[in-house]
Amino acid sequence: MPAVTAEGAARGASITVRRRVAWNETDAAGHNHFTAVFRWIEEAEHALFRSIGADTSMIARIPRVHIEVDYFDRLYFDELIEVRVGVVKVGNSSCGFDFEVRKADGGRAIGGSYVIVHASGTASGSAPWPERVRSALSLPADASSDVLRVDVHPAVMGDVNRRVPPVTSDI
Repeated sequence: MPAVTAEGAARGASITVRRRVAWNETDAAGHNHFTAVFRWIEEAEHALFRSIGADTSMIARIPRVHIEVDYFDRLYFDELIEVRVGVVKVGNSSCGFDFEVRKADGGRAIGGSYVIVHASGTASGSAPWPERVRSALSLPADASSDVLRVDVHPAVMGDVNRRVPPVTSDI
C-alpha cells in the first residue's frame, strides 16, 4: 500500500516532522522497534492538529480505529528521520490519513495509512467534526515541525547558538 505518494497523495492538510530515533524506540537488534512508528505518527498528527488551530483537548477524543503499516528499511538509534502525515479523506466523524517515514537520504523506511474518529466527550460513539476543524483538515496545506530538541545546560544559556564541543573520553 503506498503512503503519501502521487497515487494516494494527501489531499488535505499535511505535516512533516523532523526528529531523531530515540534509544527507547529501538529493540535488542539495534533498530527501530516495530511499535515506534505508532508514536511517531501520533506525534506528527498532534502537531498537525495544533498547526490548524484545533483545541488540544480534542486530541483525547480522536482514537485510531484502523491502521496499516508496511516496513521497507530499518532505522537506528539517533538516525535523523522525517515523519509525514497527510489527510486523504475527511468524513462526517472520521478522517483518513496516509503516512510515511523517510531517512535523511530520502529513502523510504515505513509507510501506511490509518483512520481516526472524532468521539463525543460524554457519550459513546462518534460525533461530527466541528466545522472549523473539518474545513481545516480538508484544506490542502503543508506544515512542518522540528522535534529535534536539545536540552541546553544553564551554564551555556547565555549563548545558545555557541557551538559546544562533543564530550570525549580517554578511557
